[in-house]
Amino acid sequence: MNTMLLLVQKLSSDVDEKVLSEVSLAIEKPEAYFEKFKERLDERGIDSPIEHLAWISLVDALLDQNLAFEIDWKESGIYICDVVDELLDRKKMACISWGDFEDGKFDELSTSQYLNAVSKRLKENGVSLASLDIESDCYVLITVPSSDIDEIKKLAKAVGYRIQDFF
Repeated sequence: MNTMLLLVQKLSSDVDEKVLSEVSLAIEKPEAYFEKFKERLDERGIDSPIEHLAWISLVDALLDQNLAFEIDWKESGIYICDVVDELLDRKKMACISWGDFEDGKFDELSTSQYLNAVSKRLKENGVSLASLDIESDCYVLITVPSSDIDEIKKLAKAVGYRIQDFF
């Protein structure tokens, strides 16, 4: 199987065939994918099929199926915890207690510092927080079992992209 499609399966956890279907279309028939998702791609400033269409299709399909969440680089605070809760819930992963985050202890942290603090809390519970790099000033966040993160990062690297679990 194509390495990109193996990555898709890992990230979508077989929750939704739509992700696999969309990325497959972008790989096999980029023109057809572009026409079908022209409006979505236009929002990203993409006005024709591009070299990185399969990667963008993966990101957008994960976002569309609530398996990823895009936040601004300057977002912080408990909102990030709420986003992570939604991602955990969508994948039926363990709920996390954010008590010390809610009491303002981490409010002065930058977004990247806050994400690292959240990531540390998740790792204590066997979950990794990571971001799909789209060379933008945002974070496309995902949650995956910690046991899968190294393989996921290797698969992304093998197809020329980056998934990072340190912010």
